[in-house]
Amino acid sequence: MRIGLAGAGKMGSAMARRLMSSGQQVTVWNRTAARARGLLDEGAAWASTPAELVATCDIVLTMLIDDAALDEVYLGADGLLSRPVAGRLFIDMSTVAPAQPQKIGARVRAAGARFLECPVGGSVGPAREGRLLGFVGGDAEDLASARPGLELLCRRIEHVGPLGAGATMKLAINLPLM
Repeated sequence: MRIGLAGAGKMGSAMARRLMSSGQQVTVWNRTAARARGLLDEGAAWASTPAELVATCDIVLTMLIDDAALDEVYLGADGLLSRPVAGRLFIDMSTVAPAQPQKIGARVRAAGARFLECPVGGSVGPAREGRLLGFVGGDAEDLASARPGLELLCRRIEHVGPLGAGATMKLAINLPLM
């Protein structure tokens, strides 16, 4: 499985390391290339743009900071959807507003690809160990095809409903922590 990861921050890097330690081919992209240097030194491949990431991978994970970053990475001039993407699977694992995966998912589907949201519960340690909690929103059929990759990262995967439900569940769980 060729997995792309957009977002090499703390969580994204921990997830990439987990995938690589599980024998997956991982290609990364990050706005700041220097943040991905450690991953590249450990064997990840580099994509110079999100569009290049999608061209070399079957599954693309995004772990980004906010709604604006998702818009830029998916919809920008060199974004994930700027080239043909038919048949690809996109999984957004960011913690964002519930309307965001609905909006991005509609654009991904219109481009002929599949989209799931899977915001995760857990921190860097559980990410490195493959012990995150995944709250999946989207089609059950898409989840069935994504499950082998998600199981490398998540000890528990809950299909909580349509797009937007994953973000809603993650926000509900985070509320008491605030």
